[in-house]
Amino acid sequence: MTDPRADPPPVADRPPVRTRRGRVSPDRLSVSAQRVWVLTALVGVMLWASLTSLPGGRGGTDRLGVAVQAATVCAVLAMFGLRSVPIRWIVRGLALMSGMLLARFGELGTQDGLQGSWRVLLWLAALGGALVLAPSSRLVPGVDPGTIVRADQTPEPKIHDAGVGGRAVGGGERPARKVRARGGVPTALIVAAVALIGASSLLIGPRAANQFPTGPSAGDLADLGDGGPDNALVARDTLDMTTRPRLSAQVVMSVRSPTVSFWRTETFDRWNGSQWTRSGGRSGRLVENGRVVSSPEDIAAQEGETTTQDFRLETVYATALPAAASAVRVETSEEIAQRADGTLWSPGAPVGRGTTYSVRSRQMPVDGTSLRDTGSAGQAAADGDDTAETVLARYAEPPQTTDRVRSLALRVTAGANNDFDRIRALEAWMGDNTTYSLEAPLAPRGVDVVDDFLFESQEGWCEQIASSLVVMARVAGVPARLATGFAPGEYDGVGGRFVVRERDAHAWAEVWFPETGWVPFDPTAEVPLSGTEEATAGADARDWREIAGAVLLVVGVIALAAGPLRRLVRRWSSKASTERHQRRAEREHWDAAAEAQLERIGATHGRARRPAETVTVYSAAVGSLLDDERVGQVGVIVDRIRYGAGAGSDSASPDHESSGASVGPTDEVFVEDVLSSY
Repeated sequence: MTDPRADPPPVADRPPVRTRRGRVSPDRLSVSAQRVWVLTALVGVMLWASLTSLPGGRGGTDRLGVAVQAATVCAVLAMFGLRSVPIRWIVRGLALMSGMLLARFGELGTQDGLQGSWRVLLWLAALGGALVLAPSSRLVPGVDPGTIVRADQTPEPKIHDAGVGGRAVGGGERPARKVRARGGVPTALIVAAVALIGASSLLIGPRAANQFPTGPSAGDLADLGDGGPDNALVARDTLDMTTRPRLSAQVVMSVRSPTVSFWRTETFDRWNGSQWTRSGGRSGRLVENGRVVSSPEDIAAQEGETTTQDFRLETVYATALPAAASAVRVETSEEIAQRADGTLWSPGAPVGRGTTYSVRSRQMPVDGTSLRDTGSAGQAAADGDDTAETVLARYAEPPQTTDRVRSLALRVTAGANNDFDRIRALEAWMGDNTTYSLEAPLAPRGVDVVDDFLFESQEGWCEQIASSLVVMARVAGVPARLATGFAPGEYDGVGGRFVVRERDAHAWAEVWFPETGWVPFDPTAEVPLSGTEEATAGADARDWREIAGAVLLVVGVIALAAGPLRRLVRRWSSKASTERHQRRAEREHWDAAAEAQLERIGATHGRARRPAETVTVYSAAVGSLLDDERVGQVGVIVDRIRYGAGAGSDSASPDHESSGASVGPTDEVFVEDVLSSY
């Protein structure tokens, strides 16, 4: 038979309670409806973050909408439909399920590495908030939610009968009050936890994620509707200069790279006045074992310094894969082909959002002085350099252009005696006489685009400017070709990656130098000669994440310290108030001044007053220590003033017999005389 005096089991371990709405887990009775809704939202965010990280089909917007609906329905049904299941089990179960989806199939998978980690950080933030808000596994032992306890924390059942005057019957000197169950969480702690998790996600998360290696992975299925000519990531055999590129703010990729560089996709070497083509067309070879075979004139690919870039595509359709020149090795899960110039492309199906790959490139560290000292390709060919002769035959052949373009190129470069100075002279002339504009008009059909740009409109975008530089360089005998791809983009100092958008699509000139190879030149973008500058541009900038993270960090610290600070202030205030009252009492009452002086004398001689000691007992102890009976009589007099005869003392001075609370001038003079001697 069960002992009725035995403690009941903890609330969280009891079976569900039957109510008019059915069986309900006891921990639901200890939390508010608002808290349950917040937990539902956090669980939904965890599910959404895991679902949107899974590989999916075409139509990113549709997939996003489906993920939102699925996460919402699952979270609401779990939190409000499974009322007999403890809330903490639901939170932990859905957190485990969503975490497994991330780890096995999503952005934490073994083949994906840690990449594009904002979804992971969002999942971690939601997880932390849900774990803080969810009721703990054990509430107050033996006490139902809503139980009323006395001020001494003794649990008693809630009493509904009222006695005289409406006071609860059942005894006790103090009114009953509700006690917070241990499953409850202080508001300050909730605010601190959420703020600190948010600050960690914004400040520490991206930097920590950047330390993990990024492995190659296949992305979503490509959206075949985005393969038009305005997509800068579509591999093509020709570049038509009479069409305008698509330049929106849409992010197309992110790049982790130690240096600033152009992200090259293609090169072209044949010009017919309105469009560019390449000599080899789309011919090339499949990349085997990740090795990119370089052409003989690509000196950087053979002798340059090595850097590695990690790419993650955010576009829904791509067949051209950007890379920093000159690529020598690529790690990817896709079938990749290369052209003779080292550019990469997908010969089979296009790739979609989420595709990741790594490229190892080599660049020659050059500057203006070293390029000027190399002389010219023509001189190298005359000296017997077979590679220079081959390059001149292909990349310095007289281009198709107008007489006034030829005349201009020869006139501008007439005073230069090396290829570097010739290129700089052409760039300077275009900087003084033309304007860069994305709103520039298209050249009329049937006219030479370079001629129209240099002499008619004198306004154009990167493709027109770079094409003009390549054409005039060839007129001057400098081997050059047109390269297309993307400018470096905006450097994200928090995440340590370049964020590249459609509007960063770019075209520039590549010029060949003996002993160096291909070097990029562009009067419209501030990019180093060969991409060897460290990737620190914008690293010191404070974007919204750092500002918001700092604010959340301050809020979290303040909320975390609110309780201790409040108690410290309360103690300080109480102590200050007591000291003020003590000082005022000493000024207004001679007995209070005598008591304070007695305590100072005792403390000076190593005998501080104990909390429970009366003045009489303490003065006797101090008098014994000083071997002065008069000091002991001081306490008797002070207590007699306050409490009446003797104040509990067993020994009174013969000269000062107890006589009620009356004290004459002789007593005050006696006390002052005794204490002043110390």
